[in-house]
Amino acid sequence: MPFSVARRVFVAITALFLAFCTATAQNLDCVVIDAGHGGHDSGAISADGRLKEKNVVLDIALRLGRKIEEEFDDVKVIYTRDKDVFVPLEQRSDIANKKHADLFISIHCNSVPKGKAAPSGCETFVMGMHKNEANMEVCKTENSVILLEEDYSTKYQGYDPNDTESFIFFNLMQNAYFEQSLIMADLCQQELHKGPIAGNRGIKQGGLLVLWRTTMPSVLVELGFITNSGDRSVLASEAKRDALATDLFNAFARFKEQYDIEPGEDKQEDSVGVTADKPEEAEPAAVEKADTPEGYFTIQVFAGSKKLAPGSSEFKEEKDTGCHLVGNTYKYTVGRFGSRAEADSYRAGISAKFPGCFVIHSSAYKD
Repeated sequence: MPFSVARRVFVAITALFLAFCTATAQNLDCVVIDAGHGGHDSGAISADGRLKEKNVVLDIALRLGRKIEEEFDDVKVIYTRDKDVFVPLEQRSDIANKKHADLFISIHCNSVPKGKAAPSGCETFVMGMHKNEANMEVCKTENSVILLEEDYSTKYQGYDPNDTESFIFFNLMQNAYFEQSLIMADLCQQELHKGPIAGNRGIKQGGLLVLWRTTMPSVLVELGFITNSGDRSVLASEAKRDALATDLFNAFARFKEQYDIEPGEDKQEDSVGVTADKPEEAEPAAVEKADTPEGYFTIQVFAGSKKLAPGSSEFKEEKDTGCHLVGNTYKYTVGRFGSRAEADSYRAGISAKFPGCFVIHSSAYKD
């Protein structure tokens, strides 16, 4: 569908406003946990029909919420649903916005069409343009829920889940929270990789409707493939669902530790590399340091699970590229700058080619 000038202006103004809002540091004292699907929307179903996504993710969501409440007295936990009911995607994000939540976690299970070989592993999505056909298919599957809602074309501003261009608008809406969402996504993958579903399918970007309307950092976690026999046996086990909830809790706790910082306060990286994806913008009083043995400034442009050659077309003709392996994820960078100001200036020039790119210090990639 075509995008009007008015819509583009609206997006630009909204992004600037949200960026201003996120510049003020605060404590993470409210999290919204979204159990996907529900009611007449079963989500993915196992081949034998016994295991339904809506039931699996609700159980894990409630377990995650209880763990947060038990550990953090200062955090309010809100669920988009706490029983087997259908909640439209629009209402899920509205719940988070109206409660002024600081973080939105949407929990799902993955699947592939019948007849296709089902992969294994967990992956976490942040709002952004789909990078390949596989990501696009996940987005279409999750977004197709709106077809179960009445008058969806009006509520979602003409969005068509099968229209590629529809993703462009929604990607821009989440740019203000992209960096923080990436941090949470990275932490989710680090923790989930420990098992019981150990396959790490990495961080993905996609035009997911449940994320684009939220006015806070947001992630959508796909906890294994219900159509894979190994993953399905984990998802069917109460004890292993609790282990998955613990993984998500650990990711939340690590994210909260970074998030809870007052303006002007120095934030130290912890010893296990929690802040691998943390942009320098999030650190108050960033030091203007030269390219010394202590490091340099660079611009992270994307991340993925595969290693690319330096001359790959993904770099869009940028020459001074870098590749940093953090856990099981490759972080790709452009440029090497002696000061933050130089990096900021260059980032502004390539932001059109790499939406969501951000300045980061090289020390963030060290073990």
